[in-house]
Amino acid sequence: MDWLHEIEVVLFDLDGTLYQDGTFYKRYLELLFQEGDHAASLDEILEEMDRLLEGKHTSGIGDWYHPSTDTWSRVTLENPVEPPHQDENPPGIYAGDAWSLVSIFTVKHGIGEAKRQEAFQQVRKEMLQGSSSFERHAGLYEAIRQLSGVRLKLLLTNSPENTGREFIAALGANELFTDIKYGAGKPAGLEHFMSELMKREGLRPEQILSIGDHAWNDLYPVRQLGGRTAWISAYPSSDPSPWDVRLTTLDELASFLTDIQHSRLKHV
Repeated sequence: MDWLHEIEVVLFDLDGTLYQDGTFYKRYLELLFQEGDHAASLDEILEEMDRLLEGKHTSGIGDWYHPSTDTWSRVTLENPVEPPHQDENPPGIYAGDAWSLVSIFTVKHGIGEAKRQEAFQQVRKEMLQGSSSFERHAGLYEAIRQLSGVRLKLLLTNSPENTGREFIAALGANELFTDIKYGAGKPAGLEHFMSELMKREGLRPEQILSIGDHAWNDLYPVRQLGGRTAWISAYPSSDPSPWDVRLTTLDELASFLTDIQHSRLKHV
């Protein structure tokens, strides 16, 4: 990659980027569906979730779910950016990661927002207590810390500040970044943020790199403006978009950040 030395700003996502957890969604679904009318369907929902993540379902990561018709559609190279059925109500949901797949199940089965938020907070709490496969990745944190050759290292998360700040503090990641933006409102908020960032810092789009696991939220807005993109996910995706970098593990991400640092230092 002969463009690494050009990177001046790196934008990081939180969930799925600073950590990876392969089991949290099971607990999330249990909290949502273990009681009430849907309890009998919990095993079927968990099984379907597994198939969606493993690429063994007719739909999966990279597809759009349309609540109004209970149907799925697929992004194509001819129409890679705009979601299908934009005028539908409720709007379509991009299956970008495991969190969004759980959201699809809640909408599909009529789980209210209050219950979803309660379950989300409980899952986050249990993750930090070590009740899932959640792990802090020391190698990645060190790679971020050593990434001194870039101008800015920014963390943008859609998590609200009241919960996001506690979670990031528990990760021990507060000091890794130049700045942290909570309630980022991605994807639209990311497009606005990048536009303002370029004006303020006098940057060209290709000098900004966005790293994230949810392509619609973290990558599409940046690529539309001409920025660089790195998609990290352990799951297969149907999305045909040509991201600049494809990563699957935090080890790979740490190595990639080290490559950026080395490339920057060579061109000082």
